Amino acid sequence: MYLFAMLFPGQGVQYINMLSSFLKKEKIFQDIFEEASECLGYNLLKLIREGPLDKINHSKYTQPTILTASVAIYEFWRKCNGINPSFMSGHSLGEYSALVCSKALKFTDALKIVSLRGKYMQKIILNESYLVKAIIGLNKKIIKKICDKYTSNTVSIASINSDNQIIISGNKLNVYQASLDCKKYGAKFIFDVNLNIPVHSYLMKPVSKKIESILKNIKIKKPTIPVINNVDVKCENDSQNIKKALVKQVYKTVRWKEIIDFIQSKNIFTMLEVGPNNILTNLNKNNVNLISFNTSNKKCFFHAFQQIN
Repeated sequence: MYLFAMLFPGQGVQYINMLSSFLKKEKIFQDIFEEASECLGYNLLKLIREGPLDKINHSKYTQPTILTASVAIYEFWRKCNGINPSFMSGHSLGEYSALVCSKALKFTDALKIVSLRGKYMQKIILNESYLVKAIIGLNKKIIKKICDKYTSNTVSIASINSDNQIIISGNKLNVYQASLDCKKYGAKFIFDVNLNIPVHSYLMKPVSKKIESILKNIKIKKPTIPVINNVDVKCENDSQNIKKALVKQVYKTVRWKEIIDFIQSKNIFTMLEVGPNNILTNLNKNNVNLISFNTSNKKCFFHAFQQIN
């Protein structure tokens, strides 16, 4: 049997008219988007077809949009009799997509959580300015040392995406200063990430408290396919442990590089990105051991399908 892992993307993969090649003919996509629209109280299909981009990029709308897109692609995979992966994992928000697709979390419950998660995240920026930067080609230890200089936790390592790419986030001025320090210490390249929220930083702790109280009333079951979480790089089966990881995930580092290493340690070298873009696929490009596919459009989906099944 062919072994592979499914990877679900987080915020930042959205764009106007995404999934258009699927939506033209595949009823399952329309049905899932209609179900999401009913649950959320606004027309999600209209939003991804027409925008405006500002609205799609607002976390309150971005997060349910990406979740719905990933779930729709997964359900289409199942409808085509695609085989199950050995593992699932989601980058940040993508963890919710993985939990839905592994039958641990109800789709409508996940929609409600991520909609509020996005709303609370967006609220954080009302009184302050924040910045998110990607640091390319600098050692993790050096970046951590630079971030630790900011004693009030105003700069954090948000995500370790690969050996070569680390994301920092936090207070705008301090992140900018930290990025200059990274340059000084030999970072090859630094660029802004299109987010104005201090994602996965200690500044997000107030949001994690709100997520904790929402999750109290949500039922989570044992995943039918193991889901590797972001904070511990572990597959949890217990409902309380899954919830704790989702709460911590809001302000803790996404350990993506370790997740990919964990999958490889199980002798799995094929990755399938289940979402409307190919960001996670691109992160794997430098890893010569990995074969990576994406499902960003119908052509890519069926290419992946033929290779894996």
